[in-house]
This record gives sequence, C-alpha cells and structure tokens, in this order.
Amino acid sequence: MHLLITGATGFIGKHVLLDALADNRITKVTVVGRHPPSLDGNDMAHVKTAIINKLTIITREDLGNWDYEGDTKLVTALTDCKACVWCIGGKADDFATPQEFERVSYTFTVNAANFLCKVAQSQPIEGQTGRAAQPFRFCYCSTKGANRAGDGWFSFEAQTRNMKGRVETALLSIASESDGRMTAFVFRPGSVIGGATVKALGGLASTVASAGLRLMPSVVINAEWVARVLVDASVGIRVEWQRQGPDGDKNTWESEEIVSWSHGLGV
Repeated sequence: MHLLITGATGFIGKHVLLDALADNRITKVTVVGRHPPSLDGNDMAHVKTAIINKLTIITREDLGNWDYEGDTKLVTALTDCKACVWCIGGKADDFATPQEFERVSYTFTVNAANFLCKVAQSQPIEGQTGRAAQPFRFCYCSTKGANRAGDGWFSFEAQTRNMKGRVETALLSIASESDGRMTAFVFRPGSVIGGATVKALGGLASTVASAGLRLMPSVVINAEWVARVLVDASVGIRVEWQRQGPDGDKNTWESEEIVSWSHGLGV
C-alpha cells in the first residue's frame, strides 16, 4: 500500500514516518513537506533498507497549493496512493497571527483533502481486492476536546479546539460527498509526550510522567502510541470496537481509545 505522510518533521510525524517505513504492509511512503525529514538518527538505523526501497520525498514551498488539474507531477506521484496521515498543525499559540494559524491548520488540510479525494475518485476499483478495493483513508491528527460546533470560546485553548473541530467537520463533509471513494478518520490525542523524553527526565519527574501515561489516558499520551495507531488505521481496522460506533461506522477516536488501540498492537 502507498501511504502519504505530511508533517514528517514534526513531533508526531517523525514517529509516523518511522513506523510506516518499518511496516511491511506499506510498500511505498511519500512524504510531502517544506523540508525533508531527518533520516540520520539512530532510530532510523533499522529502516535504512526501507528508506532506500520505498521512501519518496517531495518538497513544496507552499503546502496550501494542491492543484489537481495543474500539478500533473504531484498527481502522477500519488496516483496509486491509498491513504494519508496528516500531522500538519499545532496550537494557536504556535503561530504569529490568527490568519497564519488558519492558513496552516485549515487551508492546508482542506485543500489537500480535496486534492486527494480527486485522486481517490480517479483510481480504478473494478477487479481490485483487499486494501486496493477500499476507500482512500485520510487520517487526521486532531486534538482532545476539538469542538465541531465552534462555540467553545470559554474553554481551555478554545481557539485551537474550535479550529480543529472546524477542520474535522470539513474533512467529514468531503468524505461524505466522495461517492464512497474517501473516508476521513479523526484522532484526538491528549497532551502528547515522547517516550524518550519521559526517560530523559529521570528520577521523580520520570516516575510522575510514566504514572500519568498509565493512569490518565484521556489526558496524557505517548507520541509513539499515537503514531503507531495512525499508521495502523491507514492500512486496516481489525477490531470490532474500532470499526463500529453507536451511530454506525466509527470515524473519531478519543485519546483513551488511541491508548487502547496502541496497546492492542503491542506498543
């Protein structure tokens, strides 16, 4: 399967890239970003062969420009792509202006989803089996408490949560209008910390952080767990509770559900 990853230089995205390269179910990985990801770290050593055999890096200055009609090079590069893990974004406080926050968080994501929907609609499904016969999967890394109603202005990090909820709504709408050729999956991790970071804290701080990961899965989550679930979701959903929600097919997973999913994968 061919997987597209964005945000591969970021905190979660770099783990997504590592897991995708190590996953034998994924035969091709394309990274699109402004800068190429680092491939020289010790954690990349065991996937060196995969880097050579299945990784393609495409750099673009403007990640808001996804032109299906005009950008034949990108269309050709992604013609057989079956999933995207989208890790571009951040908190409102990470950006200089609200306009820049909206451009990166909303415009980049929605433009890419519309582009990939057209890619999916152009792919032949007659005679296909397995993953190739299934809809394109857009796996969006959102945030805990994302508010699709857009009215949570008095909550903690309201601007971030309202924007993430707005993006979620747009993605689900694009998927619903794709004639069954695309599906949107939303993942809402809590406060994300890295396993290596926890170990590096040492002493009491490390003990407290580790306890938080165990006892508060709805609040604190390990970056490696999030990444593993995002990659696994792009390929297949194998457990009933992951497939079905109270109102039908499931499309949104909260932080504690991501933790359970990751543990089921042996993480």
